[in-house]
Amino acid sequence: MLQQGQLKSVAGPLRYSPDAYVARSAELEARIRDSGALQLARSMIADRQQDWTALLQELIRIPSFFEAEHAIVHRVCEHVAAIGLSPILVPMDASALRRHAEAVEPISDVPGRNNIIVRLPGKGGGRSIILNCHLDTQPEGDAGQWTHPPNSGEIDAQANTIYGRGAVDDKAGVAMCLGLMRVIVERQLRFDGDLIFQFVLEDEITGNGTLACLEAGPVADAAIILDGTRPNRAIDQHAGNMEFRLSLAGRPASASVSHLGANAAELLSHMLQHLHDSFHRLNDAREPPWTEFPSPFQFIVHGMHADAARFSLPVEASARCFVTFPPPFTIDSVRAFLAAQGRACAQARNHPHLPVFVWEGFAAEPVCCATNELRTLVRDAASRNGIPAVRIGPSTGSSDMRHFAMRGIPCLLYGPGRGFNPHRADEHFLLDDLPFMMNVYLDMVVEWCNVARGDSYPGLIGPSKRLNRGVAISVASALAIASRDAADARPHDQRT
Repeated sequence: MLQQGQLKSVAGPLRYSPDAYVARSAELEARIRDSGALQLARSMIADRQQDWTALLQELIRIPSFFEAEHAIVHRVCEHVAAIGLSPILVPMDASALRRHAEAVEPISDVPGRNNIIVRLPGKGGGRSIILNCHLDTQPEGDAGQWTHPPNSGEIDAQANTIYGRGAVDDKAGVAMCLGLMRVIVERQLRFDGDLIFQFVLEDEITGNGTLACLEAGPVADAAIILDGTRPNRAIDQHAGNMEFRLSLAGRPASASVSHLGANAAELLSHMLQHLHDSFHRLNDAREPPWTEFPSPFQFIVHGMHADAARFSLPVEASARCFVTFPPPFTIDSVRAFLAAQGRACAQARNHPHLPVFVWEGFAAEPVCCATNELRTLVRDAASRNGIPAVRIGPSTGSSDMRHFAMRGIPCLLYGPGRGFNPHRADEHFLLDDLPFMMNVYLDMVVEWCNVARGDSYPGLIGPSKRLNRGVAISVASALAIASRDAADARPHDQRT
């Protein structure tokens, strides 16, 4: 969901050398009962780079914007089943979401929409971790603005770069999670703690997919969201984000004697400028770590409306607005500030009526739920793979971190790597970062959960539960459900 702007290249090559890795990772090796298992896993990551590229290309070619994610859910379920694991389907239950205080509008009534959880159970005694990625993307926008078709997955071989909607946000994260899953199972790595993969919907619009997965379970001792950063950057906290509506009433008059009335459109324009300037002045007193941004207090006008009959003044005008704000501000204190500024402006300019604020839409408090241990985990894993320093700090955007915070689960955003133009034309991702970041995530899991090698992996082709419904389903049943839902979602002229 995060828009990070263009990602700058990380200094130095992002290439893994097995010999160099062994030389720098004695401490990590000490945690592994069979150190050869990790080396085999890392070799598989390197040897199958073309497979990971093909996987990402396939995912990009499946459009998956809001309410049209059925096909990609079905395909991910097929990949999970081919590995030998049971996908757990977590439905986007509209009635349950409407009852939940954390759920955000719009709540879709489109049937057959599911998140996916895959749990690799540990031996016991180890810490568990969630790797969270999202299946949905922003719409492609105007295809004419793209130099590569938005769902083509075209590869620039010279730059080793792949293009397409979702390339970095977040199909690369999905490909890495599926690739790691395959490596762990095929190389029979055993963890003391559980490793849980979440493939969620609606990161780009509501965050309700992660909410549904956490409500359904299982939960874990920590979480990494593979979204929003490059290899030398991680996010440990977010500013608050809030939508609202503002309405103003004027005074009617004929256009020929407009001085007798009050033009609601003009009043609204002045009001919005006043609110914008007042809110942005709060940046003068921002405190660390928010001083790294020129304006963590942002006031954005998303839309304005006013209309009138011919020869008349507009009597009513309204606007949709969005603000970001760092702590110590809260949703309540921001609302109080805006309402006070609105009243002051109306009174100073002799408006016939006070403004009406409607506090509706997305609203999220500032959040920070990382721990120093989790920050150290990311920095150490990156360092072992050649990234000398990972800058961990805040973001003025929003993500699903808030749902982990509400449940006391330490969480960071890290990855999926170097990409450009999320939410814009010509979105693309540097393919060298697929195996590179997979190695980093593997190190993190080893460090956090502890690893041993077993004779076989438990739970393959075993039963799972369709969460929130309490119905046990097999892999075949999960695929049948996903296939049916995908078929039901297609237009009739596309069905066979």
